Amino acid sequence: MKLFTSIALLLCLFVCTSNAQPKQLPDSIRLEFPEYQSLITFELRKYTENKTIIKDFPAQLAGLLSHIKSSITEPDMHKPQHIEVIFNNDDDAEKYIISLHEIIPAHTKVTVDRNVITELLPPGWELTIKMKEAEIHVYAPTVERLEELTRLNLEHVVAHLDNHPETHRQKRFGIISRIVVKEGSVLTDKTTHRLPYDMLGLHAGAGVGVLQDKIYPEFNFTTSFYFANRYRKNFQRISAHYELKLFSGRSPEGEYQSRPASFLSVSYALNFRKDRPRWTGIGAGFMVNNKSDLFTGKTMKLFLESDIGSSKLNIIPELYLTDDYKTTVFGIKLNYKF
Repeated sequence: MKLFTSIALLLCLFVCTSNAQPKQLPDSIRLEFPEYQSLITFELRKYTENKTIIKDFPAQLAGLLSHIKSSITEPDMHKPQHIEVIFNNDDDAEKYIISLHEIIPAHTKVTVDRNVITELLPPGWELTIKMKEAEIHVYAPTVERLEELTRLNLEHVVAHLDNHPETHRQKRFGIISRIVVKEGSVLTDKTTHRLPYDMLGLHAGAGVGVLQDKIYPEFNFTTSFYFANRYRKNFQRISAHYELKLFSGRSPEGEYQSRPASFLSVSYALNFRKDRPRWTGIGAGFMVNNKSDLFTGKTMKLFLESDIGSSKLNIIPELYLTDDYKTTVFGIKLNYKF
């Protein structure tokens, strides 16, 4: 029993403290061009809304290269370079900053998957473009190969992706696509989806409440299912709660006695904040055990949940329907989630 309790507590601590990192650009589309020994990776916020970035990229690259070539010396043109282009987040301003760095020392990138080398990129030109809705990574062995990418027509790639079933599951899933393009057509394609990182949370909690003229402590345990959106941010929560309310009173002999009541309940909550969790929800529960004098007969409760500055601290108004649901009693409690 002690071993089971220890494992449960460790699991609760692990699940409650772990959290998936938000991913602002969940759609990843990698295009490989064997004839040019080059590749382009598009990280997009939402493919269906940002696919014109793929179509327009060759023309965009041509414009950037004209500025880059006028800002670099001829000897440096034949050396490995890392170039970063950062666009202004203001959509109305076509303003960007170009940073050029010679790669010193020159290095080769090797990708190993299951003890097998799957990719080997010798020193070359690396270009990173950062925009509000996208981030683009380009590799080419030489500037001449990079210039060849400006003459590409990527409309057939977009048409291919538009016909893929994975691109129509964008409500909660991201896209992971790897496409090999040769002689202007799609040679191979592997497109799948990125999971949204739904989570299970186990939470112990304690609080204090007021019901009629009674102030009482409460201990509770909650199991929550968190549902994330495509950006790995939790936006829905369904929870099951067990609550033990420790009322007290005097016995006929005048001694204080503990008179607990326990409830099982469920709730549904939404996260209305983008920067950090801010949950608001509703719920209902039924009394499963009662030794108090505050409830009689069948009893249920309706309640609201709302964070107050912290996802761990909740204020919860409760409406009890007791005496076989014929009498209403109002209460409120403050709960802290460990």
